[in-house]
Amino acid sequence: MKKFIFSWCVLCIVSLHAQTITVSDHSSREPISNVVIYDKNNVTVITDSRGKADLSTLDKNSQITLSHSAYQTYVLSDEEKQGQIINIRLIQKSVVLDEVILSANRFAEHKIDVPYSVMVIPQKEIEFSNQQTSADLLQNTGAVFVQKSQMGGGSPVLRGFEANKVLIVVDGVRMNNAIYRGGHLQDIITLDANMLERTEVLFGPASTIYGSDALGGVMHFYTKNARFSVTDQLEVNTNAFARYSSANMEKTGHLDVNLGWKNFASLTNITYSGFDDLMSGSNKLAGTSSSWDRNYYAGRYETLTSPGGTKVMRDTMIKNPNNNLQVGTAYSQLDLMQRFALRTGAHLTHNLNFQYSQSSDIPRYDRLTEMNAQGKLKFAEWYYGPQTRLLAAYTLNFDKHGLLSDNLRVIGAYQKIQQDRISRNFQSNNRKTQMEDVSVISLNVDAYKKMALKHEFRYGAELQLNNVVSTANTMQLITGDVQPAQTRYADGGNTMNTMGLYVSDAWELDENFVISGGLRFTMNQLVSEFKDTTFVKFPFTTAEQNNSALTGNLGFTWKEDNDYKVSLLMNTGFRTPNIDDMSKVFESSNSILIVPNPDAKPEYATNFELNMSKVMGGKFKFDVTGFYTLLEKALVQADFVFNGNDTAVVNGDTMRVQAMQNKNSAYIYGFSAGAQFDFNAKLSFKTILNYTYGRYSDVNTNSVSPLDHIPPVFGQTSLIFKEKNMDAEFFVRYNGSKKLSDYSTSGEDNLQYATPNGMPGWFTLNLRLGYSFTKNFRVNAACENISDNRFRVFASGVNAPGRNFIISLRYKI
Repeated sequence: MKKFIFSWCVLCIVSLHAQTITVSDHSSREPISNVVIYDKNNVTVITDSRGKADLSTLDKNSQITLSHSAYQTYVLSDEEKQGQIINIRLIQKSVVLDEVILSANRFAEHKIDVPYSVMVIPQKEIEFSNQQTSADLLQNTGAVFVQKSQMGGGSPVLRGFEANKVLIVVDGVRMNNAIYRGGHLQDIITLDANMLERTEVLFGPASTIYGSDALGGVMHFYTKNARFSVTDQLEVNTNAFARYSSANMEKTGHLDVNLGWKNFASLTNITYSGFDDLMSGSNKLAGTSSSWDRNYYAGRYETLTSPGGTKVMRDTMIKNPNNNLQVGTAYSQLDLMQRFALRTGAHLTHNLNFQYSQSSDIPRYDRLTEMNAQGKLKFAEWYYGPQTRLLAAYTLNFDKHGLLSDNLRVIGAYQKIQQDRISRNFQSNNRKTQMEDVSVISLNVDAYKKMALKHEFRYGAELQLNNVVSTANTMQLITGDVQPAQTRYADGGNTMNTMGLYVSDAWELDENFVISGGLRFTMNQLVSEFKDTTFVKFPFTTAEQNNSALTGNLGFTWKEDNDYKVSLLMNTGFRTPNIDDMSKVFESSNSILIVPNPDAKPEYATNFELNMSKVMGGKFKFDVTGFYTLLEKALVQADFVFNGNDTAVVNGDTMRVQAMQNKNSAYIYGFSAGAQFDFNAKLSFKTILNYTYGRYSDVNTNSVSPLDHIPPVFGQTSLIFKEKNMDAEFFVRYNGSKKLSDYSTSGEDNLQYATPNGMPGWFTLNLRLGYSFTKNFRVNAACENISDNRFRVFASGVNAPGRNFIISLRYKI
């Protein structure tokens, strides 16, 4: 009993002397971690994940300062220093030259030291922007162009590269797989924007660290991690919200719950979204095409063959009473994530990461609107079947200083992707289904070591094994008879195996000058087996490739903290052919038969860029990046000799034969320019403008032609207001026009969906705001495309949303 009383007295005395500070964001009330708090003697404490720190070790008679790179510096008043519990709310800076980034070399480092151009989207901005999908999240930055063939999609373009020429990574695991195609992709929407903690976009070739496909850049998505408790007690954190959007009657519900103990934590994340058909704008801008009206859509009804005859199902063109409503865009999606974290020592942690995404059928809106020469719809059905993505990953992180590394990370992952294409011609009873099942096993080992003479080494290895099973059938809807059909890829099985090794070094010669460099060697093997040659007679039953690539980078950075940064970078990237390049067999709509080409080789990009950033007076910052990229041995679809002939007969039709070949060289250049200005502590201005120009050389015709995937000039300009408990932003998003003469002839720019003069320019006026009623409850509201303009983004087959009212209610504990 005496021991208990003694312990209780000691605890009381300690509690009386303890002084706790809680630091949170001025407008959102979110806790701020990693705030450095120090006194005149440089005694320092740092806030934890809850924004808390103990000030008992600091000298209360001296000045106590709070410092964070993203927030304005704060000095405690004498009154605040005397309080037992101190609550401080910091005002976020708009003008920041430096921040911590993770994606450039797969480990945390200061952005000011890196020669790459990197954009960071933090969790606070993700929540405030309130976007429906991860594709919309990227487009909302004004720095990434996004193409859409249907509402349930979004294909990001980085510096004129798209689809399998840009890399998507989630939690250190590459999403690009063996069937990523060269056209437009929708896979990014399988990443739930509501489970993200941050997103980083690295612009330009990044194959030294990431390997194949990183020609235009890397989009690295970091999901929320399970968080440990900072005490010995169970810590429970809950985040729930509901959102409604008027343009497509979106109804989204989200819940994530974190249970944290001292050495074990669990995070559960659930999101469900339902979207009705999308309403486009009613205010037609100059140059807008009437072909974008949704006048008719297909329906299937039971009819009589003749009076008193047999009842049959037939397709009918139904008049749309509101041609602004894009019938055939609706879909829904369920996203789940479960993460576990286990700490088994002071330096060793383990993470399990399970992600699952499943959509409903997603209509391919652009195909459903196509009309034939007789004025009838071409397709009655064209949709992606329920698309699923499964990820199971284990991560080991060991951060103890050793001979070979100061930080070692190992990621083993398994992915399962199912992607089906279902189509049926208008007034046809034959429905074709192509099914692709992709399994991916991967292993990444990455290490960081700080050496003498201010060298920071990063090195690692990557192994990835892809297996693709491709099947297809045709169903006769009246009889129910099912017959085999031509598969999209080789029907006997497809494998793609990749192995890579890399090393990079950052050498800080002094506090103002850093030299960065690295090398990577990658080997790739493709094998496809063709069993059924009923539809196309191949001269082989096995197609095989073995490729290798050596890439590197060299960069120089001059910098001064909170003042300027200038960097020069020369880097290379590559994309090795995948199963989609080598094994794909399909009939295009232009009487062309695409056949495999086992002789295709990797394509290479060499990039030169200059980055400049400058802060003036602590209130104004500008960033300018100029780049020139040369693409060599470019893989293009071109005429091909197959079985000794340049044509082939398929189902009685003579078709021209083409294949993917290393034919052309291309060049792309452009710039991105941004500026930020703080009028005062509450009001700031931000703008960004992007320009890209691309051409390729056709060796057959000795001519220079427009390169595909090159967006028109685009950007975004914002006025941002921050007040206690509130954020507000008024912004203008805009695109320039794209002339018909600047369209590529490859077909990837979707010329058929443009106007007779190309794609007209457009703009939208937008307003959003958020208000925190309490530290737990926040409301976000927005009105996008206020003037209800009707427009299409370049190369897209669906109109953008019209006037869109958005409201979300969020509750956090």
